[in-house]
Amino acid sequence: MDIKKVAFFVEGYTEQEFLKNLLVEIFGKKNIGVEIKNARGGSKTAIKYTLIESAEVNENTQYFVLIYNCGGDSAIKSYILDQRSSLIKSGYVKVIGFRDVFPDFTRQEIPKLVRGLNYKIPQKDLPISFVLSVMEIEGWFLAEENHYSEIDDSLNPDLVNNNFGFDPSSDNTENIDEPANKLKDIYNHVGKTYKKEKPIIDRTVNALDYGNLYLNVNNRIPSFKSLMDEIELIFVA
Repeated sequence: MDIKKVAFFVEGYTEQEFLKNLLVEIFGKKNIGVEIKNARGGSKTAIKYTLIESAEVNENTQYFVLIYNCGGDSAIKSYILDQRSSLIKSGYVKVIGFRDVFPDFTRQEIPKLVRGLNYKIPQKDLPISFVLSVMEIEGWFLAEENHYSEIDDSLNPDLVNNNFGFDPSSDNTENIDEPANKLKDIYNHVGKTYKKEKPIIDRTVNALDYGNLYLNVNNRIPSFKSLMDEIELIFVA
């Protein structure tokens, strides 16, 4: 059986680990091999692609997922264009770029961001799509109500609702402008923290209930649904 190859280009470590866990947790039965590369350089320096994690591929593997950690939102489009020909030659069937809106763009500038990402993006031979996490990927974390008690036994949706003005189990957390700071405030309430450091990111990403994200959060957070719609076209269709 031929292996279907898909490439994701993401902002950084948080998106990299979230996406890897999401795919394996939800579609692992499809036998997915995940490989991760760092992409760095460009403009005035040569672009380098460094292998970070190799995929485990065997006779049962049906999907090969290559995740490029681009080291920043602004680099995603340029790295996609740089790798496009190579990906076509290697038999990839889909590319998805995945980035935050904040802090580079305001909510009102989302249409401008979308136009810029799709400007002069060729689609022949290799379909390319972009997904935005509005306003940051942490907005999706805020909406996964089951993970709070995994961070601390005293955290729960009622505490969040009573102290931070939204119900994580029902509200659209896309409406929060700086969700990473909101997540930090919630964790700080019980003596924990949230920041862009590997152990802290791992703790939150590993605490998420991916089944709940897929079955429930998917229905109330439009930007997360956009990602899941793209993924389902690959792994479910």
